[in-house]
Amino acid sequence: MFLLDWIVAGIVLLLVIYLSFVLTLADWLVALKKGQAVTLLPARKGGTWPLWTQIAMVMLGLLLCVPLFYFLWIPILKLSLSARRILDLVGLPVFLFGCFFVLWARRTLGRMWGLSTSREVRLRDDHQIIQSGPYVLVRNPMYFGWWVAMLGLLLVYPTWVVLLFLVFSIVSFTGRATREDKALAERFGNDWVEYKKHTKFLIPFIY
Repeated sequence: MFLLDWIVAGIVLLLVIYLSFVLTLADWLVALKKGQAVTLLPARKGGTWPLWTQIAMVMLGLLLCVPLFYFLWIPILKLSLSARRILDLVGLPVFLFGCFFVLWARRTLGRMWGLSTSREVRLRDDHQIIQSGPYVLVRNPMYFGWWVAMLGLLLVYPTWVVLLFLVFSIVSFTGRATREDKALAERFGNDWVEYKKHTKFLIPFIY
C-alpha cells in the first residue's frame, strides 16, 4: 500500500468506529440501561430482556459482518492505479462531508436523539420537534449523512460488500424514517404537519 492508502484507511476506520460505536452504540447502551431506549429483541412476557442479551445481539451482528467482508471484498470493476487515485480524491471528501452531516445532525438533536429499530420507535416523554441546524432542510439528516458517507466509501473502496451495505442502509433507514415520521405525526399533530411543509423527507432540496 502507498502512504496515501494508509492515510485514507486510517481516516475512514477512525470515523466509522466513532460514528458506529462511540456515537451510536455507546449512547444507546447507556439509554438502554436506564430503560429509555428501544431493544433489539421483541418484548417478552414477564419482563424485559437483560442487558447482556442486547450486547450479545450486537456482537452476533458484528461477527456476521466478518465473513461478508472476507468473501465480498471483491472489486466491482477492475480499475487502473490512476483511476483509483481519482476515486480516492473524490470519494474521501464525499465521505468526510457525510460524516460531518451526521455529526452536525447528532449535535443539533442533542438529548432528543434515540435509536430506532425495524420494529419500534420510542420518543421521550418531553420530546420536542427540532427545527434548527440541518433539520431546517431535511427531517432525517443523520440518515442522509450516512448515505453520503457510504457513497464516498464506495468510491474509495468500490467493492461488492460496500455496495451491499449502502443498499441495505438505504432500505433500512427509509423504513425507519417512515416509522419515525408516523410516530412524530401522532405525537405532535398539526405542529408536525406545519414542519413538514418546509422540509424534505430524506434528501435536502429533493425528496
